[in-house]
Amino acid sequence: MRNIMLSLLLFSLLAGCKSSAPTALEYSIKEYDKNQWHLAEMWAKKSIKEQKNIGESQYLLGLCEFKQQHLVEAQGWFLKATASPSKEVHGKATAMLGIISSTNGDYAAAEAAFAIAADELHGIDKQEAASRTASSDNSSGSGSSNSFTLQFGAFRDQANANTTAAEISPSLKKIGIQPVWISVETDRSGKILYLVQAGHFSSRVAASTKRKYSNLPQCIVRAVE
Repeated sequence: MRNIMLSLLLFSLLAGCKSSAPTALEYSIKEYDKNQWHLAEMWAKKSIKEQKNIGESQYLLGLCEFKQQHLVEAQGWFLKATASPSKEVHGKATAMLGIISSTNGDYAAAEAAFAIAADELHGIDKQEAASRTASSDNSSGSGSSNSFTLQFGAFRDQANANTTAAEISPSLKKIGIQPVWISVETDRSGKILYLVQAGHFSSRVAASTKRKYSNLPQCIVRAVE
């Protein structure tokens, strides 16, 4: 279950760069898309060594560490990526720092990060950051029209989402987290994502407390309408 990890593709790496000969960054992205974290890291570090796409490569290294649940290392790479002159890379890296802060229960830092990201991102990325700013509650969560859920993964392949939902459902049911369902979203490139989610909570704190003290597979708290 340790490989079940949020792949928050709304904040995924920019894959729009195309060239006649693939760059180290493009090789890194391909390995990342295949869940080959170590190979992706190798190519991203090669890109940095070549002094090419440094910010994007640092951001991808952060994503790889995040996928492996190495939050301290991920945070370090995302911090480095915020030095990028690209507003989009800065915004995405800042948003990921917000996600890490939220995972660690530092909602004030998370809200500040999402507010910065919302000013720099576009489209669905901007909407996601803005919604997280609006829904970040650092106390009881009162006054928010949103409810909250736990998200155990985001997949491009529906079969993988179905498998994950089936795997986690029995253990979640034993500790009172029900139902488990799959939500469908579209990322900024127009591709469909299948989100494995479970449980309904009235506040972010309630969801975070359940996540922290229930020995759950890796998951994040997500606001839902």
